[in-house]
Parts: sequence; structure tokens; C-alpha cells
Amino acid sequence: MSRHLVRTGFTFVMPHWNGWTSDLTETAAAFGAYYPRRAAGMRTAAVLGHEPTGDAAVPASYVDDLGPWLAEEYARVHGVKAPRPA
Repeated sequence: MSRHLVRTGFTFVMPHWNGWTSDLTETAAAFGAYYPRRAAGMRTAAVLGHEPTGDAAVPASYVDDLGPWLAEEYARVHGVKAPRPA
């Protein structure tokens, strides 16, 4: 879950950063340069992407804070996709 959140955040800044990296630490750093208020949370998610923890507070923080913010920012940056036809 942590890796996915970090990579999602990176999609916001990738066009400005002019590149791609799969390194979570570098990805979080690039994100933090553009979103300094969210940098610490993204750095933590990058660390947890490499070293997962069994702490139930981690996914709860993603569900309550980082995840919703990323979803809102994703919609702002990339727009909302139309629903797929049934």
C-alpha cells in the first residue's frame, strides 16, 4: 500500500521533474519538493514501502489522511475519469 501511494504522488510531479525513477526514496524527495506540506508523510510511506510494519495505525493513517488527500489532488491534477460503460 505504501509503495502505491508514493508512486501515485509521484505522478503529480513527474512531468515537472522530467523523468522517472522506481526508487521510492527519490520519488518521495521529488514529490516533497513540490508538495512540502506533504513531504514528511510521503517520506514515511517510502520508508514503509521498503520496511513494512505490522502497526495498524499505518494503514489507518493512509485511509484517513494521505489516501483521501491523494485522491482529491489526483482529481485536481489529472481530472476525474468518466465511468466505464456497463
